[in-house]
Amino acid sequence: MPSIGKSITNLAGIILADYPLCNWCLGRQFPSIKGDSNEVKGKMIRKEVKVKTKKGSCFICQDSMQSLKENSAKILEQLKDYEFDDFLIGAKLPKDFMEREDSLRAKFKLRGGEAIKSEITKEIGKIIASKTGKRVNFRKPNMTILVNLVSGEIDLNPKPLFVYGRYLKMVRGFPQKRRKCRNCRGKGCSECEYTGFSKEQSVEQILAQNLIKRFDAKGAKFTWIGGESSESLVLGNGRPFYAEIVKPKLRHTDESEMLEENGIILKKIKIVDEIPKKSPNFMVKVSAHIKFAEEIDEEKLYVLKEKLQNSEVKVVPLKKKPFTKKIYEFDVEMINEREAKATFKCDGGLNIKRFISSSNSDVGKYLLEITPNVSEVIGMKADCDTFDILDVEVLNE
Repeated sequence: MPSIGKSITNLAGIILADYPLCNWCLGRQFPSIKGDSNEVKGKMIRKEVKVKTKKGSCFICQDSMQSLKENSAKILEQLKDYEFDDFLIGAKLPKDFMEREDSLRAKFKLRGGEAIKSEITKEIGKIIASKTGKRVNFRKPNMTILVNLVSGEIDLNPKPLFVYGRYLKMVRGFPQKRRKCRNCRGKGCSECEYTGFSKEQSVEQILAQNLIKRFDAKGAKFTWIGGESSESLVLGNGRPFYAEIVKPKLRHTDESEMLEENGIILKKIKIVDEIPKKSPNFMVKVSAHIKFAEEIDEEKLYVLKEKLQNSEVKVVPLKKKPFTKKIYEFDVEMINEREAKATFKCDGGLNIKRFISSSNSDVGKYLLEITPNVSEVIGMKADCDTFDILDVEVLNE
């Protein structure tokens, strides 16, 4: 047992004669006593003090330190529903706790003592670690726990999870992204149940519902790798995406468990460390149905194929710098005198309908021009009514 010097005993007696302190707040003022918790140090000091001490609630914490075990029990009860590997405790204290401790230390020239907030988080952390077998992580914890001594509330904040997946879209008519409510335009109203989104089903809505249920989470935020028309199918290996899982209770999943709902299939899912800050480069293989304003023949289609095969197209966006996209493969098959089916592989991010229709069409309203394009090369107006995604290849996946 560490010895307590006479100078510490005398100073502690002077303090306790005027200021009632709990054992935690008393022990915290004397960091030179090594080897024990502040509570134990406070008990030792109090035992050595022979003068009459002032009675009452602790001057610094108003006896809040005595609720450490109670607050820890509340935390442990809430943590039962969560999966986590490590954690960090945070605390919100009444401002006057710190002010009273600072004034006491200034008056008696007490230096080097631990702050009350630090002790609270440390002691609760010890209890949680002991009961759960999980470790404290000060950098990137799975779980952050905030103890609010002002309101008495316990707030659990699990770290977001990130997943990578691929989906197939086997039916037409589903937009990729959730659309804003037409009535309130995203502000929230009774018609959309104050979500701000249309009740119309989308790929995003179906995938989000599955991920929320799978991880028992509050929400899911998506980062798409390309997009398609609501009338397009997504086939092959599916379109890749990333999702941030918001406030998950579960941090593991059976990656072989797939989803199939209303023609949307979650083909692949795996947990990843993070979502890339920069969108990855990718290529898409597309099948497009083309309608021509005039009659076509095999010779014209041959010229179209030869011109666009292994070519580059220039994209001139509105109010942005021009850029190029590559067409790696291009094949076209005649359906009848005014219709054809084009199958091609190109860089991701190319507006398919504008690539076919040229800048004289109203599709792709944010693009000014793509050249060369199907209409330009074949010498007549061409329109794409539907296109399907046959495959998406992410480079360096």
